Amino acid sequence: MENTNKNRVKIDIAGTRFTVLSMESEEYTRSVADRLNGEINAVKRSAPGLGGGSAVMLAALNLCDNLTKSEEDADHLRRQIKEYLTESARYRSAFEEAERENEKLKKDIETLRKRLGDRSNVVSDPSPVSAAVKAVRKSAAVEAEDEGAETMTFFGSKHRKNKG
Repeated sequence: MENTNKNRVKIDIAGTRFTVLSMESEEYTRSVADRLNGEINAVKRSAPGLGGGSAVMLAALNLCDNLTKSEEDADHLRRQIKEYLTESARYRSAFEEAERENEKLKKDIETLRKRLGDRSNVVSDPSPVSAAVKAVRKSAAVEAEDEGAETMTFFGSKHRKNKG
């Protein structure tokens, strides 16, 4: 295997020098080594009589604890994001269905408006029996006049009222 993409970085961890081959940049590798040294020094400060090897082991244990908790947090966040995406997809689907229904209702309203407009423009008297009703009204008026009765008009139709 060729090491052309790897960087050789010399670092010092707890007083021991290492040469590390890394795919990461030299700056990143040094920052990781510095972080490890910081953890080791924190353990040494908290337990001054502790040996170097034990301090390294406890620092590694602390870092592994932090890593495990971070991974659990990341998994929890992934599950939450997945739930949010599922919920969002459900809401998007309901929204799209509502939009389709809204468009259908708009078309239905437009169709009904056109029908109403056509009906009011074409037919002056919308009643299909209007000619027959007019004939009955006319004959009732003629009868009333023939009998000498008074005629009264209610709602556009004549009714007779007997005199006397």
